[in-house]
Amino acid sequence: MRPAAPPATSSSCVCCFQKIHPPWLSCYMQCHSTQSAMLNNTESGTVSRTYIALLGLVCLLLAVNCFFKLSAGQLQDWDEARHGLSAYEMIQSGNFWVNTYGGAPDYWNAKPPLSFWGVVLGYFLFGANPLGLRFFSALCACFMLFLTLVFCCKKISVRTAVFSGFVFLSLNAFFQRHHARTADPDALFLLLSTAGLLTVLAWPKRYAAYHLASFLAGLAFLTKSFHAIPMALLLFVFFLMDFSLSRQSLKQAALCLLVAFAPVTLWALARFQFDGILFFERMVFYDFLNRATETIEGHRGGPFYYLEFVALNYKFWALTVAMAGIFFALQTSARRKASSMAAPSCADAKTIRKFVLAATLPLLLYSLSASKLFWYSYPAFPFISMLLGLFLDRTCTLMETHNKRLAKVFLLCIFGTGLMGEAYTLKRIHRDLAKPNPVHVAMSKLGEVPENHNAVLFLNKGDWRPSDFLAAKLYGDFQPMEGGAPAYESTKSTRKSFLLSRTEKAHNGHK
Repeated sequence: MRPAAPPATSSSCVCCFQKIHPPWLSCYMQCHSTQSAMLNNTESGTVSRTYIALLGLVCLLLAVNCFFKLSAGQLQDWDEARHGLSAYEMIQSGNFWVNTYGGAPDYWNAKPPLSFWGVVLGYFLFGANPLGLRFFSALCACFMLFLTLVFCCKKISVRTAVFSGFVFLSLNAFFQRHHARTADPDALFLLLSTAGLLTVLAWPKRYAAYHLASFLAGLAFLTKSFHAIPMALLLFVFFLMDFSLSRQSLKQAALCLLVAFAPVTLWALARFQFDGILFFERMVFYDFLNRATETIEGHRGGPFYYLEFVALNYKFWALTVAMAGIFFALQTSARRKASSMAAPSCADAKTIRKFVLAATLPLLLYSLSASKLFWYSYPAFPFISMLLGLFLDRTCTLMETHNKRLAKVFLLCIFGTGLMGEAYTLKRIHRDLAKPNPVHVAMSKLGEVPENHNAVLFLNKGDWRPSDFLAAKLYGDFQPMEGGAPAYESTKSTRKSFLLSRTEKAHNGHK
């Protein structure tokens, strides 16, 4: 008996697919099958080991960017300082539901308590010091980055993971400003939102994946409140893409809502016991509606504010992506004329569309807001980086099938760009470490003497900043007081006190 011939690909199916999907996506899908075949040749073992080694190097460098001299950088005003001091006061008061600032409930930073608990955990592990302050943020950032690389390895390819990792290495603001190396809530929030979206991307058409993602969305709300809206919208859109309208899907959607609101409701009931609806009013009207409709605290920007910030952070990849784009466009044009293109898997095409949505929807929503802050764009960064890694990987696959020498040159460009970006990131980190705050240095030296703890501190000129109040607590539980030099002169005879100056590296106080 002759073996059955494989089914022929219908030209009408190909034409139908090309009408639905853009040519570059068709080209990508054929590259995907080509690469899968290439991995079965005799060189695949060596190639795989090479990329696995490179992936290990990328993971090491990512960890270095997160943890290198984490405790040595300046304490940052506003978000880091307020979160650090609120977490410190939570430990002192024993009340882990209400975030306070200066001993009073903080209605300016009207956020649920989950991000404060991460700082509290760091204090318990390493003590009330800069390392304890930032450890949990660095851990969350590192875990989020590793999670995206694992997703790429499992669902796409190891090489896509390597390329995505190289892209991550060049994002210096992503590590330094309001994320991995500061005690802001953004690192935990980004871990929760990215993990939730990757869960439903890794296991589409599974209700259990959406249940878990919904729970993570609830935790994301408990971290940065209404910043979880883009994540919730993305989960809603993905759900509509994965399931048709039916009684079963409606039941599961209702269950997702229940799972998401369960932790939020429990927290809201606990918080209501302390100050009623006052905190919730501030959270809704000031932290959400006012920021969305008005420019508050000087945080303004044009309609392309976030696109410009994204372009600035991915500047190292402009030339490499341009080279890849030209080659990819030429090959796509050639393949459009070929009649032998097999119809790719619609499930894979749908996954790419979800990636694009995850990379663009947060930027679009935050662009509509009147108040703009650059770190609001961070939820898009993991998906932009993975899309770039995927694009570079597919371009390499195309080059390897046409001109292996050109493919090797392109690989060197990718590695060189990634290492150049990493060098720039480390340079920026080192530059920040080389600029200590004189007041904080003075407090640190005073705190080395136990007898100085709880002393009163005065500032020679200027006002105390939020980071100064935090440094005072971390380095010696000092009591910063207003009044400057005159108040110091009248106090030093009755209480242990010191006078500090912002212009000197050492304290100039006296007992």
